[in-house]
Amino acid sequence: MKKRFKSIRLILAASLIMLTNGCETTSLDVVPSPNFLNPDQADVDFFLNSIQQLVAKLHSGTEGRAENGWAQFGMEAVRMQHQFGPTYRESYEPSDFDQIWDDAYSEALIDIRTMTPLAEEAGQFTHIAIGQILEAYIITTLVDLFGDVPYTEAVRGTENIFNPAVDSGASIYAAADQLLVDAIANLNRDEITLPTNDLYYGGDESKWLKAANTMRLRLAVQSRLVNPSESTSVINGLIADGNLILGNSDDLQFQWGVNIAAPDSRHPYFDANYDGQGPSSDFYTCNYYMNLMANQYNNIDPRIRYYFYRQQSDFSGADVITKECATEVVIPAWWADFDIYCLVPNINGYDGLWGRNHLDDDGIPPDDAFRTLHGVYPIGGPFDANDFRNVSGSAAINEGLAGAGISPILLASNTNLLLAESALVLGTTGNARVYLEAGIRESMTKVTAFGASLALGSGFDATNDQINDHVNDILTAYDSGNDTDKLRIIAEQLLIADWCNGMDAYNAYRRTGQPDNLTPATRVQDPGLFLRSMWYPQVAADNNINITQKTNPDTPVFWDTNPAGFVN
Repeated sequence: MKKRFKSIRLILAASLIMLTNGCETTSLDVVPSPNFLNPDQADVDFFLNSIQQLVAKLHSGTEGRAENGWAQFGMEAVRMQHQFGPTYRESYEPSDFDQIWDDAYSEALIDIRTMTPLAEEAGQFTHIAIGQILEAYIITTLVDLFGDVPYTEAVRGTENIFNPAVDSGASIYAAADQLLVDAIANLNRDEITLPTNDLYYGGDESKWLKAANTMRLRLAVQSRLVNPSESTSVINGLIADGNLILGNSDDLQFQWGVNIAAPDSRHPYFDANYDGQGPSSDFYTCNYYMNLMANQYNNIDPRIRYYFYRQQSDFSGADVITKECATEVVIPAWWADFDIYCLVPNINGYDGLWGRNHLDDDGIPPDDAFRTLHGVYPIGGPFDANDFRNVSGSAAINEGLAGAGISPILLASNTNLLLAESALVLGTTGNARVYLEAGIRESMTKVTAFGASLALGSGFDATNDQINDHVNDILTAYDSGNDTDKLRIIAEQLLIADWCNGMDAYNAYRRTGQPDNLTPATRVQDPGLFLRSMWYPQVAADNNINITQKTNPDTPVFWDTNPAGFVN
């Protein structure tokens, strides 16, 4: 993984707070500059703008591949994106997570804590509520990534707390749920001034209410193994209230732009795929995931042309240099039940998918012209209309929507699929099959609408008949399966709907053990125990005496009560 570099702060007021990396202090014995804002002078909207941008950065990373967001770490673990190896222990270095830790503790949480009293004094309750909702999202995702992390004592450098103690993941989830309850109350209060530049919902309080409720649903489903009765009660209450993100118009997402520099506002994954020099060295889609969409049912998934862009249809030019197995096919014995070791097979007439297998630690060959790239959804790349063009070079920066993609944070498709899971395994209100179909259709609608401007007139845009046929194939398989099969199908559809939103897929895999047919490691038969959580960031372990680095990144987070070896 590439070295991460700390980005320049947008809001300099927060630098007055004596804390860096969430764990250590730096004394700033300088004379205040009249060009810098301090918290007493700062505009609350500036803070809110910074916080919202930081959440997108935490989710999707930054341009130039200086850091990866948590979406990519999640995708790699569940075979959406290729993960290096050859073992799980060697997949990452603790320092790979430093920037996420820094962005969360030294920037986003500090900005929220600095903004909140200013907003309270001005009676700006929607600003406060948005900060509470995003704080709940940030801190619970840190739990999902690392397990127990600092929270109660975090970002309290002004109180001389420079080595914040870790809190249990369960207590953080409870605190986050209360934050969301408080946010809902604040959104229902009268105020004079709404946010002037809400980057997610344009100040629409009704949409933020749905986001808060949906985030509560997410936490309840996520922690259902720990306390199923409490989760059932919360989920049923949220369903009864009927104020969830169930339609795409209410999706919580960040919109990226098309600026190339000063600043680069494009989706970071677009930059990684179409930076003019060819795709980033560590950016491959996993063969398993492309095969799932190309060959799982009788026809290709209609979303596939929107997700991926194929540069080649004919791999006869590939050799042992571009892909070793292309000419020397030696399939490991532990891959006996899989037919996608080298290339994704052309079963449904869809050829040209070139990725890598899970935990393949080989060096990067000169395969830029062969590699399948990310498409129009959600990163703003090109639509795949069977044109098979090599898109590296200086003109690549203008491909598709030129990077005007989105970071999908809370989507209606996910809400419905979480409800399908809870209905199936907890018996919560509603029919799992109905929720499953709604989740698939919401995903199909969102993806095809997002890429419609590029797909229109190509002859390859997804038609209603294609969508209906594919949905019916899924539902037929669901109807004929037992409960394990049904849960696998729900999880598969969550995996597909979560393209470029890998944390939710990673969470679902650890929670359900599904899909239970993921491809194995590439180089060794036993890659070690699966990443039930990630390493603590190097900056956290080095600088906070209350954080001890894990001996292995296989410690389950609090809500993962499944047995050892449950997932691999």
